[in-house]
Amino acid sequence: MVKGYYPTTILEALECIIQSKDALLISGGTDVMVVKKQFPEIILLNGIKEMKKVVDTGDAIVIGAGASYRELIENELVPKVLKQTMKQIASPAIRSAGTLAGNICNASPAGDTLPVLYALDAKVVCSRLEKGKKVERVVPINNFILGVRKIALHPDEMVTAIEIPKASYVRQTKFYYEKVGARAAEAISKLSFVGMYTLETGQIADIRMAFGSVGVTALRFPDIENQLKGKTLKEISENVDEYVEAFMTNIHPIDDQRSTAEYRCQICRNLIKDFLTA
Repeated sequence: MVKGYYPTTILEALECIIQSKDALLISGGTDVMVVKKQFPEIILLNGIKEMKKVVDTGDAIVIGAGASYRELIENELVPKVLKQTMKQIASPAIRSAGTLAGNICNASPAGDTLPVLYALDAKVVCSRLEKGKKVERVVPINNFILGVRKIALHPDEMVTAIEIPKASYVRQTKFYYEKVGARAAEAISKLSFVGMYTLETGQIADIRMAFGSVGVTALRFPDIENQLKGKTLKEISENVDEYVEAFMTNIHPIDDQRSTAEYRCQICRNLIKDFLTA
């Protein structure tokens, strides 16, 4: 028999974690049987209303770890590029239950939202209980996800929110997202790509690109992005093959049941070139 806890506040949930450190934390639970086959104890988090809020702090949007994809798609505070990504996740039923925090904590290379969150410089808010009070630790997403199914979450912690700096998207001139799968919907991605840039006086002031399903984590290369800043779209278009290969030098996908490394490389080239020249 599985023993369950049903906290209604974050403090109650953190107390449950201390009582049962081997318990599995579940919010939407849409991927739970894929990740873990046996779990003697569970902590159900979907009754914590404070974790469903989305708050504008002025500098960032703070998304509660319990907010479902559907709720976020309908929320006007959520960045459009993130909404577009979530609209392509699985089925309406999954979108009504699944969460960003779940996608992050699963730490799958094929996680649909992860490339976008990397490109947006998202941060993961981890909370623990100390002397009866909640203590938070904020970790950049690229430091939180360590590898396939590996995250930098301490045994006495839980993810309570995701922070997205507004500076990463409020001035966006263009965003571009593509998920390549075996079919149009309800398919695990063969690879995914997001690109976004900001133009000021005809030049690239900011540019961000990230890739999913081509490494053990989502991939982003700020050093190459910096080479594109200050250039016009015409200058980039004239040298696009050079920039494409600069990215591809760092991308080394594998063959697996969903696709081949050769296919992934070719599609990556196509998507980068399309984004930089469209």
